[in-house]
Amino acid sequence: MRQFYSLFFSILFFTLNSQTLTQSFNEPVVGDIDKLYRLDTSAYTSGLPVNTTGNTCIWNYSNLLGSFPLVVDSFVAPSAAIGATANPGTTFAQHRDLLYTFYKSTTSPSQTELLGAYSPSLTLTFTNSAIIATYPVNFGYNLADPVSGSFKYNTTTGACNGNITISAPGSGTINFPNNISIPNVLCLKSVEILTLSVGIAPLGTFKQTIYNYYMPGKKFPILNINYTTYGLLGNPPTTTAYIYGSNNYYVAVGIDKNTLSKEDYRVYPNPFHERLYLTTENKNENEFLLYSLNGKLLAQEKSLDNLKTENLDAGIYILEIKNESGTYHQKIIKE
Repeated sequence: MRQFYSLFFSILFFTLNSQTLTQSFNEPVVGDIDKLYRLDTSAYTSGLPVNTTGNTCIWNYSNLLGSFPLVVDSFVAPSAAIGATANPGTTFAQHRDLLYTFYKSTTSPSQTELLGAYSPSLTLTFTNSAIIATYPVNFGYNLADPVSGSFKYNTTTGACNGNITISAPGSGTINFPNNISIPNVLCLKSVEILTLSVGIAPLGTFKQTIYNYYMPGKKFPILNINYTTYGLLGNPPTTTAYIYGSNNYYVAVGIDKNTLSKEDYRVYPNPFHERLYLTTENKNENEFLLYSLNGKLLAQEKSLDNLKTENLDAGIYILEIKNESGTYHQKIIKE
């Protein structure tokens, strides 16, 4: 049940274009894929700046670190999702690991509904589905909707009731490692409360609060912060935190610690004018990836020469070297 909580509501929100979310541009479609990395927040001993609100926010996440493996969310047709028959009206399903979550898209009214979820240990079917977005969405947005239905936890069945509250309490600039600042970011906050009961007896409750940060023109959040408190009958409440960053911006959010030794790889000259060179005694076959500071992949080649660095504009870039032994990153400067 703990795994279900950590996954189920972490995927309620999807997208943003500038400061406005629209259904035609932002709602997921079958075939979409989002790749995420788990982030390390140990540098934030006093907590993350999630309570910063207003329309001129500055969120400092410059000390985030990341780790493997990838977490992959894929959006599939109902016919490809386990448990879809229990959720008629599903437009698309989100698949992560062993979890499928079911959504319904409507254009009149323009909104996205949460219909239910399936995992091997727990399934939820909402007869009163949760509206998780009415479009457009921008700063100051608020939505509260009740949700109710049934659940099956292993061999136990019962009713589930609660509510979902969604708001957009902040917009502004987000700071990431490598001195990167991204403006026009919107923060969406969701609070989900559910009670599971068998007859008149409660089985368990949980509350989950999620913060998603979206930059202009991108479909999925660049940062997702998930706090969950849950308790089964007879047990003390347990709180967990899961922090994820999109792999499209792994350079920006400090993801992918070097697993190859810096002493084994020397990229020179740095700064450089035209070409880069590599000195290494490692005999593995290398792959070279070049990124802009905002995490955009510019080139991917088997040879450093083929990156065509002489054609780059002056500026700062990230060079990634990968082989079967690991990964190495280096900031490079083109003069």
